[in-house]
Parts: sequence; C-alpha cells; structure tokens
Amino acid sequence: MSNQTEEMTELGKVYAFPDFQSGNLYVRPTTPMAIGDACPTTLRAALISRSPGRVNEMFITLTENCFEVMMFRKWEPRLQSALNTGLIIADMTGCRNMAAFNKEKELLLPEHTTIPILYLVGEELMSNAGSSLLDEELMVWPARSKDTMMYQVQRTIRLFSPAAGLSGGEEVMRGLIYKDLSIDRDKMTIHRGSTPIHLTKTEYHLLMLLLDSEGAVCTREDLMCKIWDTDFMGGSNVVDVHIKSLRKKLNDNAGAPRYIATVRGVGYRLAD
Repeated sequence: MSNQTEEMTELGKVYAFPDFQSGNLYVRPTTPMAIGDACPTTLRAALISRSPGRVNEMFITLTENCFEVMMFRKWEPRLQSALNTGLIIADMTGCRNMAAFNKEKELLLPEHTTIPILYLVGEELMSNAGSSLLDEELMVWPARSKDTMMYQVQRTIRLFSPAAGLSGGEEVMRGLIYKDLSIDRDKMTIHRGSTPIHLTKTEYHLLMLLLDSEGAVCTREDLMCKIWDTDFMGGSNVVDVHIKSLRKKLNDNAGAPRYIATVRGVGYRLAD
C-alpha cells in the first residue's frame, strides 16, 4: 500500500463520518445550514486534478452541499475501500482532443473502478467529441452556475444507483408507456412487449427528454444544454448522431417517424 493510501486510511480513523450512507442519493439542504449543523445525508467525493486550483470552485460548492470532498492528484483504487468513496470527479479540462483525454485518463485513473466518474471537460473538447466520449458522464467546465454543477453531480450519482434511497422493502415504480414502448424510469429499462431495447445512457436520456416535453419541440441547443451542460454547438452534430443511433435501436424511420420526428433546422419532438 502506498504512503498516500496509508495516510488517508489513518485520516479515516481520525475523522469519522457517522452520517455517511453509501446508498443514499445526494440531497440538497432546503435551507442554508449554519456551521456545525448536520447534513441530512452526506457522500464522500474524490476530486482528482493535476492542477487543483482549476477545480477550487467545485471543491467549495460540493462542501457547501453536504459532500465530504478529498483532493488527489492521482487516484489509487485501494483508497476506495479505505475511504468508502461514492463519486470521482476527474479534471480533464486541459485536454483538447481525444488523444490527450485518453492519455490524461490513464495518468489520473490508471486502473478500472466501479465508482461513478464525472469528467470535467472544456468547450473545445466537447465540440469535437466522438460518440464514445459522449457516452461518458461529462460536465463542461467552468460550469455556468452552482445549480447546473450540482445537477450534473446528482445525475451521475443517480445513473449508477437509480433505486438508492428506498427504505426497507419500499419500491417506487415510475412506469411510462409511449405507443408500444414500456419505460421503467427506476430501472432505466425500455421494452417493446417482452423484448428489451438496449440504449446507452445518452440515448436513454435523449428519449426521456423528448417524452417529458410531451410533444413540444426540443431544440438541439436545449438537448446539448440539458445532457452535456453546454449550448456550444460549434458545427458539432453530436445530437444528430445520437438521435440517429436511438432511432436505429427503436426501428424508427426518419422519413416516416413513429417515435421521433425531426423539426428541420430546429431540433426534435415526439412523432404524432
């Protein structure tokens, strides 16, 4: 075990967090909390950056919103069991292309981890990102506001533990029917009859945004903003690429749409 791991293990023994529950979702306090007040629920997050000053605002905002935040320049998997970390946020804002992103990822996260990971990226990388990167959980940094910052953090946590926070045998089913599709929001599953339709996280969220719009048009800018927290298009066709993939999996036809209709020059909506 490295010195860093040993030191953090010792810290874990000195500073106990009795309120921490790994299965809980982030819950934002409804009123400002005075110093010393107990948070309704807490989660430990690891913030990884080779230039910590770039993510200082993230550190402060998470701490103000009931997170126990630890800063590292490189993640060591052994820390996961020692610290019971529930979220990793990796600073990739220095990466301008996929080659740089993959290299930085190897440096910061040398081994596979099962912990949810949120990547902070710049506008330039987002505008040139391929479908493989856009299937990751991304936040354009700097964030527009603290609210959008916390929304992206919450979303990442929920994606990896959609049923967290239910007590005992309690189960809340949020079913939705659209034409011949059955959607279970809690399990994030979609079926046509008894046949499952396997979507990526991004495809799933695009479909949910269209369903929640109830037929209203979702512009490309709105979809970019809500999924990737940016409205910078820069000639990018990332939304169109994912809609095309989603349509293919739904066996939908852009020329005669059953599920997703194109509003030329604007965006997409549910088909009539």
